[in-house]
Amino acid sequence: MIKVFDTKLISPEMFWEVVYLPYKFTRTDDVNLEGNPSDAQATMYWTHQLYNFCPVEDPDYHQNAGLEASNNKIYLDVLNYLEAVCPDLPPRANLYASYVNTLKFGDMPGIHVDAPYFVEDNMTVLVYLNAEWMPNWGGETIFYDHNLDAQRIVTPKPGRIVMFDGRIPHTGRPPTPRYMMNRYIMTFKYMEPSIRQGLFIKYDVENAKPIEDRGILGFDPNT
Repeated sequence: MIKVFDTKLISPEMFWEVVYLPYKFTRTDDVNLEGNPSDAQATMYWTHQLYNFCPVEDPDYHQNAGLEASNNKIYLDVLNYLEAVCPDLPPRANLYASYVNTLKFGDMPGIHVDAPYFVEDNMTVLVYLNAEWMPNWGGETIFYDHNLDAQRIVTPKPGRIVMFDGRIPHTGRPPTPRYMMNRYIMTFKYMEPSIRQGLFIKYDVENAKPIEDRGILGFDPNT
């Protein structure tokens, strides 16, 4: 359920292109607690959005950023590369989100899942973008079991690709003070389009109460 591929995808030139992308948005992995939104704000980190699912009834829903990021050459080059070297990659038609996350020392990303426990047809793909990495620099991705007990740790080696079921709880660790720059990861998320449309209507339009367990949205330890 977790597959790792090591590639020579990342070069110093590509890394610096990633560094200078416009990081205009923030992301948090934590539940926004009613009456105390500062808890979630404290765990936010910067992201550059590349592609977002567009609902059938409003194709421009996610274009308010005005970045036209899905035309970004880095994004298209990496996506084309993934499709060439990863035999189990879902079809591009199932891609519903892509972005570059940046973590710096002191950031506090949380344990989370990328898909609700009942959605089997999904996949998350991570591409580590730093051109060099040493073990003492931290930045690992940690995967957990249904008891939220850590089971696997993946080091962010340059060009490494990780494919996994998005229902697996996981988190990214920020770099240690030994590394004075940020850790960059490009993420691709896949889901069958009709399922993604249904989730959008239920949770974004109808504002249904999300499933959660132990403060993790979409997580069910019994599944």
